[in-house]
Amino acid sequence: MAVAGATPQDVGVELGKQVSTASERPKWGSRGQFIMVLMGYAIGLGNIWRFPYMCGKYGGGAFMIAYLVSLFCIAAPLFVFETVLGHKYQLGPVGTFTNMYAPWAGVAYVSIIMTCVILTYYQALLGWAVIYFVQSFAAKLPWHPDECGGCTTGDYFGQTVLNAASFGDEGGWDVQGKLFLALMAVWFVTWLALIGGKNVLGKIAYFTVLFPVLLLVIIFCKAVTLEGASDGVAYYITPDMSHLTKANTWSAAASQILFSLSPAMGTAIAMSSYHERTYDRILQDNLVVICCNSGFSIFGGFAVFSIVGYLAEQRGLPVEQVASAGTGLAFDVFAEVLTLFPGGSSPFFSVCFFFMLLLLGLDSAFAFVETLQTYVVDFIQHKRPDLEITPKMNMMIVSALAFGLFLIGIVYTTRVGSNLLDIADHFCPTYCLLFVALVEYVLIAWKYGAEKMIQDIQNCAPPQWQQYIPAKAIAIQMKFIGPIGIAFIMLMALIDEFDGDSLQANSSGWKTYGGYPTGVTIVLGWGPVVLPVGFFFFSVIRAHMTGVTTPEFNPAVLDEDRKPNTSQTASTKADDNATPRPDGSSD
Repeated sequence: MAVAGATPQDVGVELGKQVSTASERPKWGSRGQFIMVLMGYAIGLGNIWRFPYMCGKYGGGAFMIAYLVSLFCIAAPLFVFETVLGHKYQLGPVGTFTNMYAPWAGVAYVSIIMTCVILTYYQALLGWAVIYFVQSFAAKLPWHPDECGGCTTGDYFGQTVLNAASFGDEGGWDVQGKLFLALMAVWFVTWLALIGGKNVLGKIAYFTVLFPVLLLVIIFCKAVTLEGASDGVAYYITPDMSHLTKANTWSAAASQILFSLSPAMGTAIAMSSYHERTYDRILQDNLVVICCNSGFSIFGGFAVFSIVGYLAEQRGLPVEQVASAGTGLAFDVFAEVLTLFPGGSSPFFSVCFFFMLLLLGLDSAFAFVETLQTYVVDFIQHKRPDLEITPKMNMMIVSALAFGLFLIGIVYTTRVGSNLLDIADHFCPTYCLLFVALVEYVLIAWKYGAEKMIQDIQNCAPPQWQQYIPAKAIAIQMKFIGPIGIAFIMLMALIDEFDGDSLQANSSGWKTYGGYPTGVTIVLGWGPVVLPVGFFFFSVIRAHMTGVTTPEFNPAVLDEDRKPNTSQTASTKADDNATPRPDGSSD
């Protein structure tokens, strides 16, 4: 934790220097750029890849119910709180949490580690899409039964694209050349987009968000005409109520909406911190992003399960068996439907579709790396407040992050990489996201103050909106519904993790997730969860032992309960950074 070990007086001085540079932060070129980038990071590969296979795994419509409950009771409110706080403090997550309640600022570092873990396998997953994209330029799709000796699209994915192996198989840890090159290509494109700065990223987002929507509509129109599509859709919208009594359904649903909308990852705080202080449309922007994100997931689910129903009929299997195929579900079902377009148009639509997947994934990757860059920049400005962050320095930071995470991600290009990805995706997004969300709710409602948070929300709204903000309902949700719901889901999920029906015996006789080796499960599964959570508790204990307190005065943000410095210098900074209220006055 950045301020651990400092005296209360030092904390105030250091944070003052750090935050006083907020006016020099780069800003979004327009409202549209901000919305597109927010939608880009929210609407990602997880909407098409993760959401459908979660539905298939956890009872179709039952998962949908748990997902919507988690959206309204947990994820959407937290997303709003984060964007409001990021806009208010004009800082990344570490600086924002430090100014809210310094002893708990270490929760931001849980998000840092979680984002790094997710990025390493997320980019590897995009590498799979790169391979399909390149292979789609053939005159006839190589996974067409006529081209691959009658193999299924699932066989082609596992045997040809991944060359997958199980743990213990000879050569299982061998790096696959094409997967390695694909991963390198994904990171290169990510690096290239980010070195251009905020305005370039905002302009790219217009295309990377809107084009995939058009392509998904085309895929949907084809999918619903397939034989058996109605059976797949019926499974998708019909809840198996028995799954709603299982803790893993609720934990998976909560982690999915948190993974997709991405509160508790710090991205919403980081992105909103680059807005002008006078901006008063944060709440409207939140509503647009939240609705579009979940709407895209649900609409995409209709397309996916229409194809699942077709595949089930063609293969003579139950819909639920095809739907629970796992992390490769999207690559299996969409690759199948792409072979069905008439008149030799399959390669064209395949190129378009996998280009869409790349755009969806890269949008989120841009935002994740941008969030990590914000952490680094704010840390540098905390240590060296007199140091100017130049474009060249930003490029060096992005380059170091991209190269380091690329090296870590090479492990997912091995023959057992898809299994490693499954382990990492099961543990880290679920438990780290739930933990950070729980801590943030307690931090905001009980440490920072629910009344103060509600006032911040009202200050971000146009005058005509303020009377319609349900303050009492927000307070109840913030203090009780959100944190209690998360705590219950996390507790039940942990119980199920160690004594649940989904566990399988591995080769050593131990019951683990997926029957994977115990050592790998501990290192790649529990390790990225336990270490950052342990660091958070250590930082809290250390902060309380060393007397770290939240600064009473911050020259960049003048809260009503903080008294401004009467010196001329402090007054000048206060005037420069005061936050205009909707009525035209300043704090």
